[in-house]
Amino acid sequence: MLYLNKGEENTLVLNINNNSRDVFTGYTLVFTHIMSKEVKSYSVSTSNTAVFFENIRYCTITLDFATNDLNYEGQYQLNIYGQPNNQLVFIGMVVLDGTAEANPFTEYISQNETNENYIYIQD
Repeated sequence: MLYLNKGEENTLVLNINNNSRDVFTGYTLVFTHIMSKEVKSYSVSTSNTAVFFENIRYCTITLDFATNDLNYEGQYQLNIYGQPNNQLVFIGMVVLDGTAEANPFTEYISQNETNENYIYIQD
């Protein structure tokens, strides 16, 4: 499981096979929030040294959530696709921590049964 912080610059370190380095010109990171099902994508070019660095064993991807945050804290499924052929290279879970001013959801509790539902509201 990966841990990211809301409102900060985050670094992901990935192991990538040397044989795939010439194949991919970039990566698309797709975050899907588990409860709200909101999907947000980030594109990373392998030629942009500000967001992508590599050496023989691994590569580092930098995501700046200070300006382009994921909306909700909590658990996300992360799928990473190699471009240009959109090949799935990673599936994992991410926990996004941070400080929210208020809960990004409205809790509804039914009066005649013990059932809780969460309705996510996007600003």
